[in-house]
Amino acid sequence: MPLEVVDGMGAVALIRSGFERFFVDGPVGRPTGGGEQQVVTVQQAGELALPTGRLVAADPFVLWPEDAEAFTDEVEPGSYPVSVSLVSYLDGDGVPDLRQGYRVAAAKVTVRDEPAYSWRPAVLPGEHVPMLPVMPEFGYEVKSSTGAFFDLSAAPALDRLASDDEAGDCALIDALNAVGGGRGPATVTDPRTGLNVVAFSTGWGDGVYPTWVGRNTAGDPVAFVTDFFVINKF
Repeated sequence: MPLEVVDGMGAVALIRSGFERFFVDGPVGRPTGGGEQQVVTVQQAGELALPTGRLVAADPFVLWPEDAEAFTDEVEPGSYPVSVSLVSYLDGDGVPDLRQGYRVAAAKVTVRDEPAYSWRPAVLPGEHVPMLPVMPEFGYEVKSSTGAFFDLSAAPALDRLASDDEAGDCALIDALNAVGGGRGPATVTDPRTGLNVVAFSTGWGDGVYPTWVGRNTAGDPVAFVTDFFVINKF
């Protein structure tokens, strides 16, 4: 795991080698207790429309539209690529462990195609950046084993996509089921507004998962990454 330090403002900073390594194809992290090696495969999930530049990360199946909150770090309105880090396993002989399949280890919204100099918690309005050495739990709660990225203005659209229609079908569930045995990632567009959501399974399931914002040397956001605690960090 990259070095964690406290900068002049007391914020947590994860120096360069942080989450970039999660998004490079190949072996990653230390072997598991059973001697298995984790291997990353990066999958592109499509473009996410952010017409307001206000990004939300949440469980799409439990969030009420009126409760949606965007991170305090805003970006220029536009569309941004989303990718996920898929982790599979090789046994001690280098043979894929097909029983485990893959897990979505992390999800990333790329704002600028450049490396991050530092990583800090992405926080909501009214939240404070966690401090070292005591770092409280932060992140969004997952109760449906699913996470998502979307624009704040898309919250009502997401509510429609994550709900059953008159025929009993759910567009978001159907899209997820069509990819990776239900693990996604899946990009779904609301036909009424043209806004979309990118959804994916969350590592090993339910929990509280943090999102980090990576910044360049000028302090501008270059990426948002949600970590699902799958990768055995260095």
